Parts: sequence; C-alpha cells; structure tokens
Amino acid sequence: MTVRVYVRLFARTKIAVYRAVVTTLLYGCETWTLYRHQIRKLDQFHMRCLRSIARIKRRDKVPNTDVLRICDITGIEAMLLQAQLCWVGHVVRMPDIRIPQQVFYGELEAGRRLPGGPVKRYKTNLKACGITARDINTAPLQRNSWRSRYQTAVASF
Repeated sequence: MTVRVYVRLFARTKIAVYRAVVTTLLYGCETWTLYRHQIRKLDQFHMRCLRSIARIKRRDKVPNTDVLRICDITGIEAMLLQAQLCWVGHVVRMPDIRIPQQVFYGELEAGRRLPGGPVKRYKTNLKACGITARDINTAPLQRNSWRSRYQTAVASF
C-alpha cells in the first residue's frame, strides 16, 4: 500500500467522522431562522475544517467549490436548506391540531416588530431555493414527489 493511497483513505475516514460530527452539531437546524452573516460564519468554519482535513492551504488558491468536490460533501447552506425543506414537508403533513403546524401557519394578532428593518421569517428562507408559498402548502402532501423536488431544488441551489 503506497503512502498516497493511505493518505487518501485516511482523509476519507476523517471526512466520514467530520460528516457525523456536523450532523450532530446541526441537530435542530430545521427550525433555525438564520441571517446571511450567521450562514457565512458557519460556512467559514465548514470550509476551514474541510481544507484542514484535505491538507489544502489557503495559499494554494483552491476555490471552495473544488474543496467541496474533493471532499465529496455539500456546502453548509445546502445542508441547512435540505433539513429545513424536509421539516416543512413533515409539518405540512401533520394534523391541524398539532402545535408545530399551528405555529407554522399562525400569525401574531397583536404586537410590534422590532425597529430597524423587517424581521426575517422562517418561510422567507425556504423561498430562496425557488419554492413558492403555494408549493410549500400543497407539494409536501405527496411525500415522494416532495422529497425528489426539494432534493433537486437543493442540488440546483
């Protein structure tokens, strides 16, 4: 076994462990409403870890897309979006008496938003991949077609 094959095999094992750790750390991300600067920080951490595992230095000037392709892993934003779309399908298929569905479709009757600009909502994140509000309400009812649809939306994202 040559050293090159051993390093490649060792990197694959490291990536598998990293993928398991990231999945654990992102537990509950289905319900997060993230702003752009928070996603950027998560992505910076993600890329720094992948570059370290693949032993790619910043001075090598390898683009992030190539690092993701070399490590055979998706970007952190795609992971978050896929988990959120999966959760939306689950919530839409719930009975009307369930609290998560009531919160998902609910509106505040009283109160004011904080000053300084519009508050980001959960549904706003979902529209980023090209799925409209009508699609969010009706498409998840067919489970298999919804799964294939959000996976292709995330892949094109």
